[in-house]
Amino acid sequence: MVLPSASGPPVKVLVVDDSVLMQKLMTKIIDGAPGFQVIGVAGSAEEGWDAIQDLRPDVVTLDLELPGRHGLKLLARVLKQDPLPVLIVSAFGGPGADNTIQALELGAIDFIEKPDGTTHTLEGFMAHLVAGLQRAAGSRRMFAAMRQAAQPLGAHRPSIAAAPGRESQRGGRRAFIAIGASTGGVPAVQTVMRDLAHLRLPIAVVQHMPPGYTAKFAGRLAAATGLDVREAADGDRLKSGMAVVAPGGPRHLEIEERRGEFVCVLKEGPLVSGHSPSVDVMFHSVARSLGAQAIGILLTGMGRDGADGLLAMRKAGAETLIQSGETCVVNGMPKAAYELGAADRVVPLGQIGAAVSNLLGERPNLRTA
Repeated sequence: MVLPSASGPPVKVLVVDDSVLMQKLMTKIIDGAPGFQVIGVAGSAEEGWDAIQDLRPDVVTLDLELPGRHGLKLLARVLKQDPLPVLIVSAFGGPGADNTIQALELGAIDFIEKPDGTTHTLEGFMAHLVAGLQRAAGSRRMFAAMRQAAQPLGAHRPSIAAAPGRESQRGGRRAFIAIGASTGGVPAVQTVMRDLAHLRLPIAVVQHMPPGYTAKFAGRLAAATGLDVREAADGDRLKSGMAVVAPGGPRHLEIEERRGEFVCVLKEGPLVSGHSPSVDVMFHSVARSLGAQAIGILLTGMGRDGADGLLAMRKAGAETLIQSGETCVVNGMPKAAYELGAADRVVPLGQIGAAVSNLLGERPNLRTA
């Protein structure tokens, strides 16, 4: 991932927000961050689209609560007609979480919650905004390729029809799928789980999200895949056709096998690989408890969370796959895993479901139900 350099040309940012106060605050923060420069502001979806065409920014920050609630419409238009990295900067509250998850599904890079003076402080907002802009700037190469190919976000990641369901393999042990993702992971996880749904395998997902979003994310995954997807609770037993999403917050998700059942364990602890919940923690637990029963999948994300855990899974006999760099929004976590030698296979996003189906056919010791 290429981050902006203070010595090179600045990353041009367009701020789309209907609050003049927020426009001024964000302009001050962004202009003060090395390597970034605000080149314009817009107060509505219409103004935002016109500014994108006139100013040609590198990155757009977008408030979802624009006049007429048209933030999502602008996002969808940008990603379909003129793909650019878009960072959502919006207030959380009630239905707003649904809007945010939908924005991430459409292809927004990430989201930053506005300061509210209590939980979300101005100091925290400043740090998160700059970090979010760095993630967005790091994804510019992929969006440039999309524009050159005149393809919307979904078309950039070709989808392959899921293979037909198969009978349980004789004498085998039930397979388990562990998935980790971060920046750009919401649509990637949805794609993979949709393509795996026919296998009816138990699945655990760690997607970096703060509290208040993971339950909404699980609900949308359930609607998209037809699986029983829920936010993980301590003691949950994962059955065929069931998936869990690690809850955002101070606890890590671990998976244990107890008397032939896969059980969720939530444990409080410090940040691991910079995150809680951490992909590394979940992958390491799967390596310890399930060994060769498991399949590990590491998707798009900034940083290296999951790389060490995926290596542990591979050493324990699990099959391990990483998303190919050209289909990642940010090729940080998969690249780190590749450099460690943690990946058995490097697979484009739209082919991961088919690759897992093929693996199950090649490994007669694993069964799908």
